[in-house]
Amino acid sequence: MPAFVLEAARLTPKSAKRAVVVFAENKGKLTDSAQLVDEGLGGVIKSTLRGTRFNGGAGEFAKVTVQDGAVSLVLVAGLGKEPSERREWWKAGLAIGKQLDAAGVKEASIALGELDGAEEAFAAATALVEGVYMAIYRFEQFKEVKDHQLPRFEKLTVLTSTRAARMLEEEAPKLFALLEATDHARDAANLPPNIANPEYMAEQARKLEKFGVKVEVIDEKQMKKLGLNLILAVGGNAALEDQPRLIFMHYNGGKKGDAPTALVGKGIMYDTGGYNLKINKSMGGMKFDMCGAAAVLGAMEALAKRKAPVNVVGVMTCAMNMVGAQSFVPDSIYKSYKGLHVEIGNTDAEGRLVLADAMAYTIEKHNPSQIVDLATLTGAIVAALGGAYAGLFSTSNPLANALQKAGDEVGERLWRMPVDDCYAAPVKVADVNNDGIPYGGANAAAVFLKRFADKTPWAHLDIAGTGWVDGLPGEPKELGGARAFGVRLLVNWLESAAPVAVEGAVPAKRRGRPAKAAIAAVAGVKRGRGRPRKAA
Repeated sequence: MPAFVLEAARLTPKSAKRAVVVFAENKGKLTDSAQLVDEGLGGVIKSTLRGTRFNGGAGEFAKVTVQDGAVSLVLVAGLGKEPSERREWWKAGLAIGKQLDAAGVKEASIALGELDGAEEAFAAATALVEGVYMAIYRFEQFKEVKDHQLPRFEKLTVLTSTRAARMLEEEAPKLFALLEATDHARDAANLPPNIANPEYMAEQARKLEKFGVKVEVIDEKQMKKLGLNLILAVGGNAALEDQPRLIFMHYNGGKKGDAPTALVGKGIMYDTGGYNLKINKSMGGMKFDMCGAAAVLGAMEALAKRKAPVNVVGVMTCAMNMVGAQSFVPDSIYKSYKGLHVEIGNTDAEGRLVLADAMAYTIEKHNPSQIVDLATLTGAIVAALGGAYAGLFSTSNPLANALQKAGDEVGERLWRMPVDDCYAAPVKVADVNNDGIPYGGANAAAVFLKRFADKTPWAHLDIAGTGWVDGLPGEPKELGGARAFGVRLLVNWLESAAPVAVEGAVPAKRRGRPAKAAIAAVAGVKRGRGRPRKAA
């Protein structure tokens, strides 16, 4: 079920009810839509703000209490300068969502207005709704929550132009499919490792079968027969009930026979570091080392529910990196599925190992047109980019450019990093070594993975700094715990850019999402006026 009911209607001086959010720009200047609401309230917003320190800066809020009227509370949200990009509206939505949750209101409206046209208003509205929805998410199933602490928000109305309202109503079912999938990805990552183990992820994948997703699970016994030795090396020390799983989710919404895009997510359900044991407080939070797998799970759910016109195979390579009786120690050598012998330089560089086997197996068995992996892989990328960007490494410029564009649009930004063999870890007595290097460690991990992607167009997203909120610079502070970074990025990319991103990839039909071309297609449909419909 959606977190709230969404409605859309035309903005008039009298359309706001109960709690209403309006916008102001630098120097406290009310936007046109805010002035329209103020007109209906007899000028109370301007008169209240006059003489205060409110300056309309981005993320700044002012509260105006209204007596004896349809509106009881006005939240004035500062924008700074008027947002020029969709992700800026999403950030505004995050801030608004936190304010609405803190205020404890049940219903609210956002006075967005017409902006510069229906297409722009529609794109801004969807971004605002995404932000509000993600900000009011709570993970409290293990807390004793008092009645007065329960979330109360039930209904959001976006006040805009009639045309943009119709567009938003039509998009609402697909928008909520995306946001519910994002919530599920956050739930999976926030769960403790004694609940969310590899088999748990397999169970979550099987739930997608009712949406037309075909699921295949390879257990530890099958891995041994197949030669998936790197995954077994990492996960073999876990308890019997926590043994590794390689999980495939096949969604075929595109043309029959078209090669799929492969998404591979690192799912280290808990990472102790193995015999290179993490020290001090470094082990805390390692339940989040499966955020890549969670993102793939969420993306597959969203694509299937939205009936996206693409063929995708989602892969989760799930294991627990524990200390035990197996011989996964430094100086060990394992033959990978690809046939390369891997010398273990560090058991805490386990993510690249499980990804290597998963990628090689996926490429051989499913022949994808392109492959993207997501992984909370290195502390080095955190040192380089903080929480503002994920690291992007790729052997394909078209693929990298398409991913970057898709991430920019939804606020999940990527920064391109070099994939140069000079960063490879020194090799002693095997084909490759999984060790990191003192400098450029994220690059070393990417160079390692490149060997296993081989000639398939490939991109690696190192989301170690963006997987969860951990006090890093550039993080959206409104999001607590897991961020589900990658879900909206992947869906936006696959539905708009992925089919034509790589030379030789087969194009698929586009559909209406807030990419400009898609918006134009939606906006070109003539709609009746009528009363706005509810969307839940």
